[in-house]
Amino acid sequence: MPNASTDKPSRWTTLDLVKWTAGYFRDHQVESARSEAEILLAHTLKTRRIDLYLNHDQPLCEDELKRFKSLIKRRVDGEPVAYITGTREFWSLALAVNPSVLIPRPETECLVEAVLPLLDGHDGSKKRVLEMGAGSGAITIALAHEHPEHRYVAMDRSEAAVQTARQNARMHQVDHIVDWFCGDWDAALVPDRETFDLIVSNPPYIRSRDINGLQPEIRNHEPRMALDGDGDGLRCIRHIIESAHRHLRTGGLVVLEMGADQKKDVLAIAWEVGKYRAPQIVKDYSGHDRVALMEKSG
Repeated sequence: MPNASTDKPSRWTTLDLVKWTAGYFRDHQVESARSEAEILLAHTLKTRRIDLYLNHDQPLCEDELKRFKSLIKRRVDGEPVAYITGTREFWSLALAVNPSVLIPRPETECLVEAVLPLLDGHDGSKKRVLEMGAGSGAITIALAHEHPEHRYVAMDRSEAAVQTARQNARMHQVDHIVDWFCGDWDAALVPDRETFDLIVSNPPYIRSRDINGLQPEIRNHEPRMALDGDGDGLRCIRHIIESAHRHLRTGGLVVLEMGADQKKDVLAIAWEVGKYRAPQIVKDYSGHDRVALMEKSG
């Protein structure tokens, strides 16, 4: 931020700061410069983004300017805006996020959209849903928010992630229908007990060698174990497909997010396991293959 004594304006209003910060972010190759400037300023002032424009001529005091300047520096240094503010919206729900959890992505909402019709049963039966690798709890909380009549179980191998997910579940008042536990995929489940109607997961699926080519915000700040799918990117996907049928009732489904170039490999793994009917592939909003649905055969 320029020095107010040498750069005009001499009194920084909310609109002045949004304009200047957006330009500063663009100069430093920050994507979505204007919106991120608004998010950080609204966070500093503890207000809504729209209020920045409703009160566009409101001057900031020195303490507010100091706090905002520190946030600008953190963002330019590469820290994701969601970690700076401590929140990210997913499925129109505000979720607490921190460096122990992956920041929820819009494409993961495609998984939620694919699953919701599967929970629309009209027979009144209560389904049991398991999420493997819950992270912030975004998927389970979105499903529970839409379908509170069912029962949910969600696990993650990171205790810090589980604590964050529990916090989010309480925030959105679905904690009473979700059981959270810390564990490594299906290791804590009873073998061959077919207790779930649906298993969902957004597992790590990025190839190890590709991690360093990701944006600095991702590779330097988000938890690597939530990104790294090993050499071929398929280690976790393969494990889930090979084991999920042991915990699904006949006709139950496993629904996975995957990389845009992994359709052929995912179909091959499902075929090799031989426990599923022909998988369906759902595209994301950009037209990329993103979600695989596999029904357990009889």
